Parts: sequence; structure tokens; C-alpha cells
Amino acid sequence: MTDRSAHRSGFTLLETVLATVIGAMVLAAAMSLFIAMSRAERAMNRASRQMEEMAITQQVLRRSFMTMVLAAQSSVDEQMRRVRQDNEITDEERAALPRPRLLLEFDKADSIALMRSNAAIDGVILLDPSGFGGAPQRLEITLPDKPVPESMRLIPPAWVAAPSDDLLRSFDPTGVDRPDNETGLRGCFELRPDGARERVMEGLGIIPASEPGIRPRLPASRRPPEGWTLWWRPMYGAEIQARQHGVPYDIDRHPELLAEAVPLIRGVRMMRWYAFAAEEDPDNPDAPVIAQRWAEYAGTTTDDIPGYMEAELETTSGSYASWMFEMGWSLADEYVVEGTDNADEEDPAGEQPPQDGRPSLDGADPLNQLNSIGGQS
Repeated sequence: MTDRSAHRSGFTLLETVLATVIGAMVLAAAMSLFIAMSRAERAMNRASRQMEEMAITQQVLRRSFMTMVLAAQSSVDEQMRRVRQDNEITDEERAALPRPRLLLEFDKADSIALMRSNAAIDGVILLDPSGFGGAPQRLEITLPDKPVPESMRLIPPAWVAAPSDDLLRSFDPTGVDRPDNETGLRGCFELRPDGARERVMEGLGIIPASEPGIRPRLPASRRPPEGWTLWWRPMYGAEIQARQHGVPYDIDRHPELLAEAVPLIRGVRMMRWYAFAAEEDPDNPDAPVIAQRWAEYAGTTTDDIPGYMEAELETTSGSYASWMFEMGWSLADEYVVEGTDNADEEDPAGEQPPQDGRPSLDGADPLNQLNSIGGQS
């Protein structure tokens, strides 16, 4: 009788390959799940942050429209009578007239086109956020004080370098008090591509650089922008005078005056402003007055400000809002913050300012320079 030793057969090559393939598929599925969860978490965090920024923006805009500083009709009429003595208004006389306290217009700054071109190089096509096919809108408004609390001015360096996930804690809506001697401070809300203005401010040293290396002073983003950023900033005397004379003034080419610019919301895909105002028919004064929406508007006194302002906003995460704001005002003169321009002057030591293309700030700290010309309230 022949003894047959029983031996166990091993895995065949086909079984080994099949097990390897199945294991790789399971590993790939797990990695795909983790990546999808990570992307979803980032998208949710971005949407949550934009919702918080939208809440802050709404409060800032409501505060702005409810505390406007307008000119008295009597003072405007008196100035108009003086310039109309010869029945002709020259350009110099027109520039001397009060600038509209509320001005909605299209932003014609040349730096916007450059910023959009730089974004296109990175493969991002930034469309006109207003939807009118031209330039984004800017809103110029005169207020008794800054519409953002000082706490928001102190945190932009950290906010710009690493946006916080809980911005509402840093926003104190009661942090802005009306000054004792109320006067008008002119500022504006404007849109710039995400990250472009921050890079300009980094190059000047206003905010810490987010990456090591040489600080660039070009209006371009470090990373491809997702959309637009809504900024608020005060306006200085040189800019106001230039705009009053119809001279283009690109604030991004004067970055030393951006120290008090505050980003309100990033990742804006679409933002439109409308002024709701009634227009009378000059040919038929008895005709009913019909309210219309205006994409451009100018008002100086209580007789010519709109009844309502509308802000329509959509973010890259899909959040949408349409806000209607009532108008509130007080009557006061406008306080113009004068800037300094010492590019062609010598310093007290008799030395010429640096010729490396960096603006002269009369000091090592640009923030202190801005405070000395009225930056702090």
C-alpha cells in the first residue's frame, strides 16, 4: 500500500495578483474618501467664513447708510450763487463746489486691469463683478467716523495673513462712537481681486509677508484669486482733490495710503450697487414720480440723496444676499484728511529720500506715518 503524504497547496500567481489588485482598490477608495472629505471640509469652512464676512459686511453697510453726513442745502445754494455770478461755471469753480457726499460710480483705476491680467496668467478669468460688462462699481460716502471699529483695523495683518474662522468675535458693532465735534470723513467701498492689494501692502511692509523671501511690490496675487475682495478705506485730501478735478487717481499706485484699508469679504463673484431714487419729468411736472434703480448716482444734500440703497452680493461658495438699506443722515462740514508727498523734498538731515522705488514715508514705520496725518481717530 502506497502512502501518499498530504500537502497543502499554496497561493497561485493569479490569486496573489488578484489579492494585490483588490487591496490596491480598497486603499485607493479609502484615499479618495479621505480626499473628498478634506475637500468638503475646506469648502464648508470657506462657505462658513464667507457667511460670517457677509454678516459683518451687512452691519458695516447698514451703519454707513444710517449715519451719512450731508451738506446743508443753504450752504450749497450760497456756493452756487457765488460761482454763477457771471452765468458761467469754469472748471476751477466747478472743482471748488462741494463734492457729492454719496457717489456711486464705476471704478476706472488702471491697476484693476493689471490685476485681472495677472490673474489670467494664473489661469483665472475674473469677470466684471457688477455684471454691466465694464468695471466694478465703487461707492464713495461721507460719514461721521470710520464705519468699522478700531478692533477691525488692528487685526488686518493677522486677518490678511491667515483668515480667522471666527471673525464675529473680533467684530464689535458697538465699537464705533460718534465724535464730539461731528464732521464728515470721506471713505469708499471698492472691489479688488483676492490677494492683489494684500501683496501690495506686504511689499510696503504695512502687513507681515505671508511667505519668506523678497517682498514684491507688484499688484498681483500670490495664489490664483477665487474672486474679488470688498474693501473699505478712508480717502485723503490729495485723492479727493484729484477726483474733484476729474484727474484719475489710482490708490493702488500710492500704497503708503493703504494702511487703514480693511478687507470686509473675500471670494465675491458678483456685487452690484443700486440707488433707488425718483426722477421727475421736466416736461410734465404734474406726472407721477416713478422710482428707478440707478447704477450710477450722486447726492450731496437731503434733497438729492436716494430713498434706498441696494447691495446685491454673491460669493464663490454660492452664498447670495440682496440687502436694502434705509438712509439716515446729519448735516455737517466735511473733514478732509491731508496726506503728505515728500518725494521731492529732503529730510531734516539733508539727505535725499531713497531711490529704490519705495515711497518716502518720513519715518521707518508707515503705520506711525499714517497716524500722524490723521489715521487714528
